[in-house]
Amino acid sequence: MNEEMHYLDVANSPIIFILCAVVILVVAVQAILFIRKGLKRGRELGMSETTLKKAITNSVMLSIVPSLPIIVMMLALSVPLGKYFPWLRLSIVGSAVYEGTAANVAAQSQGLADISDPGMTPNVFVVVMFVMTIGIIWGIVFNILFMNQLDKFSQKAKQSGSTFVPVFSAALFTAMLITLSMPYVANTRNLESIVAFVTAGLTTILCNYLAKRFNKPLINDFSLPIALIVGMASVIVYAQIV
Repeated sequence: MNEEMHYLDVANSPIIFILCAVVILVVAVQAILFIRKGLKRGRELGMSETTLKKAITNSVMLSIVPSLPIIVMMLALSVPLGKYFPWLRLSIVGSAVYEGTAANVAAQSQGLADISDPGMTPNVFVVVMFVMTIGIIWGIVFNILFMNQLDKFSQKAKQSGSTFVPVFSAALFTAMLITLSMPYVANTRNLESIVAFVTAGLTTILCNYLAKRFNKPLINDFSLPIALIVGMASVIVYAQIV
């Protein structure tokens, strides 16, 4: 690939848009087909149209809140990675936490500081795309091969009254969060990350308090996107002051 070409010319090119749009279209069609099959099965079971419409409405509402952090991350990644590839990654199986981490790991493996490094080239951008795409598939492959056995084990553990599964799951989740966050929140040379972490954490605590204090669970539901936005805003303020 021509190193003299700016990588954003590749990232924002029509061919990247077409490739991303085709994949997203396939996923959108799958979602529509699942909705049709669900409605058909619901009618076969004798569910009323009112119940089906209510289920659809509730599903839409419950999908909006978890999507807000993803939209925020997509906009953030669109600056260093172009308009189309973050749109693809965060519309399929990507997550707000994984995509930024995988992109930075890929950039650092090529000798850059992170994905915002001015030394980014088209070749490095392709490596970033490859790592972000390939790195996420192993969870899906693992689920296909082993989820059935894990589900049977979990059901047996629950029936026996064992507390091992919930404790082990919580430990794994905590370990994952620590692994992802420590390179940023414990890095005193990157004070912006610490400012964002502390501000976002305090915002989450405040949202949880307000939700309980005023009996407004909706505030708690939106605590994650609010914390993300406040955390990023705090970094902007910090950068202007310092």
